[in-house]
Amino acid sequence: MRVQLLFIFIFLQSFLAQNQIKIERTETSKRDNSVELIKIDNLGNKYYLNDYRLSKRKDLLFSDSSMGFISKVDLYNPLKIKVWFLDFNTLVILDNFLNEITRINFNEIDSLGEIYDISTANDNSIWIFDETDMKIKKFDFFKKLLIENIETKIEGEFLDFKSDYNYLWVITDLYFYKINYNGSIIYKSENGNRVNKIRLFKNDVILANNNQLIHFKNDDELFIDINHEKLFIKDFSVIDETLYIYDKDHLNKYLILNY
Repeated sequence: MRVQLLFIFIFLQSFLAQNQIKIERTETSKRDNSVELIKIDNLGNKYYLNDYRLSKRKDLLFSDSSMGFISKVDLYNPLKIKVWFLDFNTLVILDNFLNEITRINFNEIDSLGEIYDISTANDNSIWIFDETDMKIKKFDFFKKLLIENIETKIEGEFLDFKSDYNYLWVITDLYFYKINYNGSIIYKSENGNRVNKIRLFKNDVILANNNQLIHFKNDDELFIDINHEKLFIKDFSVIDETLYIYDKDHLNKYLILNY
């Protein structure tokens, strides 16, 4: 029995080591708190966000002074960019030239309460988190109505969520969820305030708290720690195979290796 347990332990250690992401720092620069690099697309176009403006390259710009601060920009689909203004409960959809396609004022929709966050879904829909009833719902932003029978009750304090066209990943202080495009929970594990931020990486996700990074391997449903130098992780982003970590004063750029 001891030999078998030892063999299993060695096998697991070897498996985790072979599947562990390694990161290599390639650049550190003084952080400009007035602007944040949020995406580089396949054509090399850079998207920047400050409190009031979204810019692409140096010649394209979107802002709406009447809405104030931009709370979130979802660039998963660069042809239908989602700009979220939390304070006004309003979502603006932009094209790839940052021209407005449509906007939704959720205050004008009787069936909804306070929308805390949004994320891309499939087709012309988005995921929304309705703080009033603690449910995640699917919303058609062209028809401006909820998609029937697609809503998911979550437990705990909502922290973050991100989605691709297949899955929605959700973090609360209690749980980590994987939800399919029909709104069904297909994976759930305890969080216990372990992580509070989530970013997409290929078919997987990377989770973080103030000082820890964790790679969740989707196919294997495994959490694997990412070894890194000691940093206070104020925020982070993943752009292709590059990891950006914002600490208190600097932007640290890492190349993601061994994947």
